[in-house]
Amino acid sequence: MDRYREIEVKLAEKHGAVAKGTRKSIGDFLLNNDPQKPVNVKSTNLANNNYSPNIISAMRLIKWLKQDGNELYFIFVDYNVTKAGLEIVKDSGIVAVHNISWNCLTIEAQGWGVIQMCKPLEVDLKQDLKGFLKGMKNAYEIYMRKEAKKVEIIKEMIKDF
Repeated sequence: MDRYREIEVKLAEKHGAVAKGTRKSIGDFLLNNDPQKPVNVKSTNLANNNYSPNIISAMRLIKWLKQDGNELYFIFVDYNVTKAGLEIVKDSGIVAVHNISWNCLTIEAQGWGVIQMCKPLEVDLKQDLKGFLKGMKNAYEIYMRKEAKKVEIIKEMIKDF
């Protein structure tokens, strides 16, 4: 079992669930065995410099949240690998996606845009889904402006071909 899978299994067990996630699923396990409440485990090896880890495809998140009743949760895990094996140093506990502040998120170029964590996790328990989506709209507008600049640069580079 690889480290990521081992972490998912441990965290699922901690929350009374079974890790059944696949590469195509939106979560690694279900909260209260509810298919509308997946939990996605994001792990960071503290021995590595993990710059802006990917959280989720922005388009995938929008499509998921637009379906009535769907929710999404995350657990952020810091771990080390020691001679004794995998050591979970810290986990955030279950965090609803809408409680993650856009102060620590960004949308970057991959496909339709991928949400990345650009700063340490910041949880805002007062932020509701509407506030989260408003922050996402702002982040997408920034992303689109950056992408438009890139397109203009590419047009200029290839204009004489």
